[in-house]
Formats: sequence, structure tokens, C-alpha cells
Amino acid sequence: MQDRSRNHLLASLDDPDWQRMAPELQPVKLAVHKQLEIRGGAVEWVYFLQSGIASVIAESSGGRQVETGVIGFEGMTGTGVAMGDPRAAQLIVMQIAGEGHRVAAPRLRELLAESPSLRDRLLLFARAFAIQVAHTALANGAGLLEQRLARWLLMLHDRVEGDTLAITHDYIATMLSVRRPGVSVALKVLEEQGLTRVNRGLIAIVDRRGLWEKSAGFYGRTEEEYTRLLGWTSPRG
Repeated sequence: MQDRSRNHLLASLDDPDWQRMAPELQPVKLAVHKQLEIRGGAVEWVYFLQSGIASVIAESSGGRQVETGVIGFEGMTGTGVAMGDPRAAQLIVMQIAGEGHRVAAPRLRELLAESPSLRDRLLLFARAFAIQVAHTALANGAGLLEQRLARWLLMLHDRVEGDTLAITHDYIATMLSVRRPGVSVALKVLEEQGLTRVNRGLIAIVDRRGLWEKSAGFYGRTEEEYTRLLGWTSPRG
């Protein structure tokens, strides 16, 4: 029997639905930069992360990219599959390496057809994730870079063990769709204010409460919805 305790969504299934899912789950290690879905391609696997973080990335026809959401041990990829769409709408790539389980997308569709309760549970996650995407759009459109960065670091901190994130300035610039020098300046401000510590591709969270205040209201509302819909609360509090 698979261990579901490290993925909140799997852990929250009732016993009959877990019995349906468990035989189909394959353990998998997920290296950094591994692509889990490719925009426009068929979704072959749905992943339930136990560690690590996946970035959901929107791409323009001109090649511009921006991160629209993050997924960790609270949920799953393949929300489109749960809603009946077998094709990927966005790129999903591992931002921080981890591990988890995967289930073949065609088989998951069969299981969802067999069990309305399983379908409803996964659709609740899809709803929560859609709210996250909406608030990311709000932050990107209305927030200052330092506020957006504070929110983003908090969201990653919610989904990793420890207080150190292995993230480069270049990758932050791509995810937030800003220029790298702007990221460097924003990180320097956070560090000078005692909120973070930066050292060679590593960002340590020093003052989480201060980061929360720095996010200026852009962090917190999404997290309340994850608790309301899924019963998931950040272990950071």
C-alpha cells in the first residue's frame, strides 16, 4: 500500500477512494527543471507531489513566460484532466526537486467517472488552485516587485522543509516576468530589512512575519481559501 500521508490531497480521500487510487500510483523522483506538462500536449501523467515545488507557467506567442501558480505537497498537477480536458493549457515544470506519485491520466479519468466523491475532491483542489491563479494575477498587476517577491517566497516557504530555498536570481526573474537587476535590488531590500538572507543561489527565510507584512495583503487570502476548501493550512502557520 502506498504512503499517502505526505500528500495532503491523497491523505484527505475517504477510504474507498484511496483504495481506488492506491494501486494506480507509481512512486517517482522529480528532478529540478523536469517538465510535467507541456502546453498544447496531451497530459500523460497526473502528479501528486510529496516534496518539491512545481511551477505552472503561462507562455505568450512571443515566448514571454510568467508563473501563474505553484503546486507542492498540498495538491496535484493535471487539474484540467479532473475537469475533462486531456490537453495541457500551460507548461508545468519542477522548480524545486522532489518526489511523489503519478497516475496515468487516462486511468484517472476512468476513476473519476466511477467515483463522484473522488471527482468532487479533485475538483475542489482545482477550484482552490484557480483562486491562487487569480490572486497571482492581482499581485502581478497591482503589487510592487518587493511585495510580489515577498508573497512568492512565502508561498514557496509553505511548501518546503526548512527555511532555505535553492532559487537563483535568474529563475525568479523568469517566474515573476521582470528583469534580473530588479530582482537583485528587491532581494537586497528584503535582506537589508532582515527578512531574508541571500548567498549563492540560496535564499534563507529569516523573518516570516515580516515577509507577510511586506507582502501588503497579497499573501493570505489564497491560503484562507485552501483551508476552507481543502482543510489545508501551511505548516508554517
